[in-house]
Amino acid sequence: MPFLSCPSLLQIPFALWLPVPLVAFGVFLFVRGRLRWQTLKNLRGPPSNSWLYGHQVQFYHQKDVGELDFNWTKEYGGAWKIDGCFGRNILMISDPGAIRHIVHTMGYSYPKTKSFQTFAGFALGRGLVWAAGDTHVQHRKLLSPIFTAQSLRPFYHIFRRIAAQLAGQWKDKLQENDCSTFQVLNISRGLVDTTLDIIGETVFDYHFGALDKNKEKNEFTEVLHNMFAESNLFPPKGAILFSASWDYWPDILLRYVGELPFRQFIRFKKFLTIGKRLGKDLVDSQAASDDIIRRRNILSSLVEANNKRNKDDRLSEDEVLSQVTTLLFAGHETTANSLSWILYELARHPDDQVRVREEIRTKRIEITAKGQADFALNELESLTFTSAVIKVCTLIVINSFNLLSFRVAAVDDVVPLSDCVVGVDGQPISNIEVVAGQQVFLSTCAYNRHPGVWGADSYQWRPTRHFEDEIKEKQIPIGLYSNLLTFSGGPTGCIGWRFALSELLAISVELLENFEFCAPPNNIKMLRTPVGVLIAPMVDGKLGEGTQMPLGVRPL
Repeated sequence: MPFLSCPSLLQIPFALWLPVPLVAFGVFLFVRGRLRWQTLKNLRGPPSNSWLYGHQVQFYHQKDVGELDFNWTKEYGGAWKIDGCFGRNILMISDPGAIRHIVHTMGYSYPKTKSFQTFAGFALGRGLVWAAGDTHVQHRKLLSPIFTAQSLRPFYHIFRRIAAQLAGQWKDKLQENDCSTFQVLNISRGLVDTTLDIIGETVFDYHFGALDKNKEKNEFTEVLHNMFAESNLFPPKGAILFSASWDYWPDILLRYVGELPFRQFIRFKKFLTIGKRLGKDLVDSQAASDDIIRRRNILSSLVEANNKRNKDDRLSEDEVLSQVTTLLFAGHETTANSLSWILYELARHPDDQVRVREEIRTKRIEITAKGQADFALNELESLTFTSAVIKVCTLIVINSFNLLSFRVAAVDDVVPLSDCVVGVDGQPISNIEVVAGQQVFLSTCAYNRHPGVWGADSYQWRPTRHFEDEIKEKQIPIGLYSNLLTFSGGPTGCIGWRFALSELLAISVELLENFEFCAPPNNIKMLRTPVGVLIAPMVDGKLGEGTQMPLGVRPL
């Protein structure tokens, strides 16, 4: 019989079998996408040339973060769709009403995407950024008392002391040449070292010595330096496609993604191993100590609070130590990059730099008259124009890829828009229906420059807008800080935002009181370059040299 002459299925080579599951997977994704996300079919968006990659390569390969978001929101309004990998539609939002609904009203109904949670797990550990749902509630409940304004005040003197150490180093460096002229310094490296020393002492009472030039660099300092820039700058197409596929993997397999022998995975694993080991050493040494009075740091407070909970409510040791690695990342290079952009913008706007310095000088005279040696935190917080500069820099420059911006609808929902957008059929759309499983990306940078929120000149540098009640009165409350989305909002908003702002103020004031800054030479163009979840300052044409911010610096 004819079928008896056919080879057995078991005899077909594996190489011929391999395309079968891949083709089946592709058909599954195509049909699933066609059937499930039809609610976005009337929503406009940019055309895509690739079903496989969508806009993702274009999105992650921007030299200057926000270029696409700004163009798209100008063309399509506060809501549009783009294509993800495998033909999957992504809903992008900059409309304040829609963002408030997703972040505040629905809260945990729009959790992190599975692919982002997987990335956070192997890059930062099973800490607060990784946690979702009930686990996130458990983590946040433990951490919230540690990050109140009152609890963070004891760390302020550490900010000031280490900032003064950086200022001393810069003075010594500048005195090697003519101090009366501006000398170009790469300020970013000094700022990265400063924030690393600060976060080491405040989180787990560890002295990295990053600013101690005579001290031998330790393994953690080396593994952390430029970690995201070297691991995530312009990821190749294969890496983008691979990470997008995690949304379809079973959880049991996702646990092992970080074990794959890829360069960035190896670097992240080393970072987690060293960070957790340092944290565990501190916990063990304090547990063995007989001292009644122990030095206070965030990890000690965290362990103490965790031990006081009911056994069923306690975080595991790995989850506690993962808070350390999460905080080391979140409070280190993010803050350093923000400081670089603040000083860069003030260098480009010398009149505002003079105004900030005059405000600081006036406050210095006041405290000197009272016999104070240094500013108290509340006195720095009363520097209104300096605070406005930080806000406007956060508004139009920093615009980071917010860690909490990648979300997925857990339920069917209707998202209201504060301003209608025009649909494909030419009719206004005031509400967007989404189904469970719909990916949503909140465009932090487009919202932070939204003319309806910040005025018609929202794309311009103007710190005084933060003094105008007219702008504040028409805003929809969203963000934790000055209604910006940089720290997100709602139950998953950045828990360390007060810490970050106090650190920014303390370091900025120290440097602006001691130095004058001018813009880099005309042949240098600075780029806001995406590296993973960060925006790194890089020089156009020199991206291979990593993070840098060359500015003219002169001691006062």
